[in-house]
Amino acid sequence: MPIVIKAKKSDSSNDVIRRFKKAVAATGIVQIVKDRRYFRKPSKIKSATTATNNRLKRRARSLKNRKNVSPAALVRINQKLGKI
Repeated sequence: MPIVIKAKKSDSSNDVIRRFKKAVAATGIVQIVKDRRYFRKPSKIKSATTATNNRLKRRARSLKNRKNVSPAALVRINQKLGKI
């Protein structure tokens, strides 16, 4: 899907470029291209995701045991883990 940014009459070129960069960053295209730049073995990808999930689980347990932690922080970590 193409990214289309329409310039208004009052916009400078810098404003349009800034809005375009935000739109591209929101879609995650740049990260996908960086990930595909070099080949990574499937076993390396799996071990990296496992390590990330373990780190997030450990962080969630740590935050759960603390007293002054907002529930929103736990919700964000669980969303990253894919539980919600």
